[in-house]
Amino acid sequence: MPIDIGPRVAVHLLNRIGFGPRPGDVDRILGLGLDRYIQGQLDAPADPELDSRLRGFITLGYPISQVLTLYNADQRSIAVILDELYAAKVIRAVHAQNQLQEVLVDFWLNHFNVYIQDGFARYSTAAYERDAIRPHALGKFRDLLGATAAHPAMLYFLDNYLSRATVTVGGRTVRGLNENYGRELLELHTVGVDAGYTQDHVIDAARCFTGWGIDNLSTSGRFVYRPQAHDTGSKSVFGLDLPAGGGQDDGEKLLDYLASHPQTARFIARKLAQRLVSDDPPPRVVEHAAAAFQSSGGDIREVVRAILGRAEFWAEAFGAGKPKTPLELVASALRAADAQVASGRAIVAYLQNMGMPLYSCVPPTGYSNRGADWINPSSQLYRMNFALDLAAGAIAGVSVDVRGMVRRMGGDSESARSVASTISAEIFGQGLSRSTLDAASRVAAGGSVSVAARAAGLCLGSPEMQAR
Repeated sequence: MPIDIGPRVAVHLLNRIGFGPRPGDVDRILGLGLDRYIQGQLDAPADPELDSRLRGFITLGYPISQVLTLYNADQRSIAVILDELYAAKVIRAVHAQNQLQEVLVDFWLNHFNVYIQDGFARYSTAAYERDAIRPHALGKFRDLLGATAAHPAMLYFLDNYLSRATVTVGGRTVRGLNENYGRELLELHTVGVDAGYTQDHVIDAARCFTGWGIDNLSTSGRFVYRPQAHDTGSKSVFGLDLPAGGGQDDGEKLLDYLASHPQTARFIARKLAQRLVSDDPPPRVVEHAAAAFQSSGGDIREVVRAILGRAEFWAEAFGAGKPKTPLELVASALRAADAQVASGRAIVAYLQNMGMPLYSCVPPTGYSNRGADWINPSSQLYRMNFALDLAAGAIAGVSVDVRGMVRRMGGDSESARSVASTISAEIFGQGLSRSTLDAASRVAAGGSVSVAARAAGLCLGSPEMQAR
């Protein structure tokens, strides 16, 4: 791991384990030291400033039963609940001190995806993030896997709440098994689609979770195990044999087995490396991370530490960069502009236009983890429009003072070239290209939009800003 780091390496770190630098962050990390900053992010201490920003969003703490009670009394209440959830997502990405934690919460929400517009998921997704994902984002993978498996949002999204043992009634077979969760548990959540399991393994995995359900979709929305719905026959799943007569522990034993499986270690290591390093991470990084997964008992913190300790991670600071997803671009631009976010509604609309509505990936695969999959002409236009609107202070619920920011960083807010050069130094580690600097330096004031806002807008929408 490099000892003498420069601004470019600091920017690289901020872009990979966070949502990019705010003004002053590069100097702060250079002064603090790389190792201390990384350790602070892995520790994820309390963040009272963020807590204060979120204090007004009282619905974030509501249990599912309370959300259902409000909805049953007034269906319009769900709009407020979802608005607060969306706003909190953006505010955390932009203002959290624990940037790595927010990156990993986003990563795991995508890995264990549920679609918020799918019926009961509308009322349970906030609780899913709060109770199943967030507490375990830097913890043990087995705890995270178990929390998602038993959460009503996942039970509903993958239809496991409907899954019952297949029985014979009057000589006729009545099929009650739903294979969705068993399939996605293997394919998406643990060992991966190429691990070598069979369709019979998928069926038996699903049988392990028969009886895992939801007590009532309309009132309480709590997990319940119904023993009468469980398939008590023997099962065999990808090397794990379970004798007949089991109950809820069939599912728990399968989760134990899969969470510690070497194929799971490799699958999770590669996905994390793809998020933190590159679209096609070097095999040695994946191998090192997988070894850390197994030796630590699936400790996510140690897997991340292993990835950050590889020279290949740092070498990416001097490459072309990994294209940002819409969320990464929006959050990083807001941070670069030193924006203050009070509401997320307008930002949510921009993300929708860019093709990445929050919590709204329909298939269980989640959004693509490959940056290259997000680059297309339509999205690029919306990205540039967002950058220009942001710098001009034209986004509702977001406060930006570009001229004040440039002056605080020691630049001349009335000179387009000075604005561009200052942003290049403070946000990009002197990484803006000559063509970007020249383009930003040629702008002039127009209407109510200042020279500083126009120059900053081009920097925030530049090719360099599109990569992390």
